[in-house]
Amino acid sequence: MQESPTLAVLNRATTLISQGVDVVDFGPGEPDFATPRVVSEAGKAAIDSGYTKYTAVAGIKALREAIANRYNGSYGLELTQANVIAGNGGKQELFNIMLALVDEGDEVIIPAPYWVSFPDQVEFAGGRPVYATTDADNHFRPTLANIEAVASDRTRGVIINSPCNPSGAVIRGEEIEAIVRWCAERGAFLIFDETYELFVYGENKHVSAMQWFREYPETIIIVNSMSKTFAMTGWRLGYAVAHPDIISALGKIQSHSTSNPSTIAQYAALEALSGAGDEVQKMYEAYRARREWLVPALNAVPGICCADPDGAFYVFPDVSSYFGKGGITDSQSFANFLLDEARVAVVPGKAFGADNFVRVSYATSMERLKEGVARIDAAVRKLG
Repeated sequence: MQESPTLAVLNRATTLISQGVDVVDFGPGEPDFATPRVVSEAGKAAIDSGYTKYTAVAGIKALREAIANRYNGSYGLELTQANVIAGNGGKQELFNIMLALVDEGDEVIIPAPYWVSFPDQVEFAGGRPVYATTDADNHFRPTLANIEAVASDRTRGVIINSPCNPSGAVIRGEEIEAIVRWCAERGAFLIFDETYELFVYGENKHVSAMQWFREYPETIIIVNSMSKTFAMTGWRLGYAVAHPDIISALGKIQSHSTSNPSTIAQYAALEALSGAGDEVQKMYEAYRARREWLVPALNAVPGICCADPDGAFYVFPDVSSYFGKGGITDSQSFANFLLDEARVAVVPGKAFGADNFVRVSYATSMERLKEGVARIDAAVRKLG
C-alpha cells in the first residue's frame, strides 16, 4: 500500500507553510468553508445532551432513516434503516464494501482517471483493479464501451465516481443505466460514489444509479459523504445505501474495526440533512464563480490545456507540453517544479491514472486562485 498522493502533497505543503513559506495550496480536496453553524450547534447540543456513548454499529436509527427518506423522496423508493449504514466517512464504507464483496483474484473495473484510493482498496481486499480508459475529448465521462473493453470472466464489479474526483466528469444518464443493466446481467456489483452530487454546473445533470435501485437492488451500492457537501471533512461521517444483506455484511466488518461512527458527528449530520440547504447553496455559488474564472485563466497560461469540468470542485489541466523541459519528465516532477519554483501545490495526475495531467482544487478563495495562477504563469514561462 502506498501513502495517499493527495495527503503526500498536503503534508509537504504543510511542512513548508509551518516554516513560514507562503504556499498557494491547490492540493487538498477539502472545502474552504466552515461547517454550517446549525450543524456545529447540533454537535454541541449532542455533547450537552449526553449523546457521547456508543450507538448501534451502523449508526443511530434517526440518521439512517433520514438518509433512507432522502432517497425515498427523490426516487419513489421504500428504503428503511436496514438499507443504510453510517461510517467514518465514505472512505470507510468503500473499504467495507471491498472486504465484503471482493475475493482473491476478483477484478474490479475502475474508469480512469480515478480517485486515488480505489485501487488500493481493491488490492487490500485481494482483488485486482482493472482500468477503463476514458476520453479527454469526452471530458473523461465513463461509458459502457470503456468498461466492456476491459471486462473478463473475473469481473466482480465496477466503481463509478460521478461527479468525479479528479476530473469533474459527470456520467450521462443513458450510460449509467446501461452500466447498471450490464452489471446486473453479469451478477456484478456497481458501486456508485456520488460524494460530489450537489456540485454540478452549467447544463450538466447529476443522474444517480439509485434511479434504478428498485429494479436492481442487489446490484447497486450507493456511497456518499457529509464531508464535501456540508464542509464536514473533520467530522468523519459518510454512508452506504444498499440491499439489507449487503448492509448487514458491512456492519459485521465495521463492528470489528471501528464500531459506530462518532455519535456527536451523527447528530450533527442529522441536522445537516434537514437544515443546512441554504449554506450548501452558498458554497455551490462560490464554486461555480471560481470555476468560471479559473478555467479560462489556466488556458491563458502558455502550454496548459484545461477542459471545462462538469462538476465537483477540481479542474484537471493537461500539462504534458512541459515534459522534457527543465528536468520535467512527468506529472510528479511538474508538481515538484511548481512547489519548488512557484510555491504552488497541485496533485500529480499520475496518482489518478492520468500522468499528463495535474489536479487543481478550487476549494480556496478567489484571491488565492488568482495568486496561484499568476505564480504558475510566471514559473512556466521560464521553461521556454
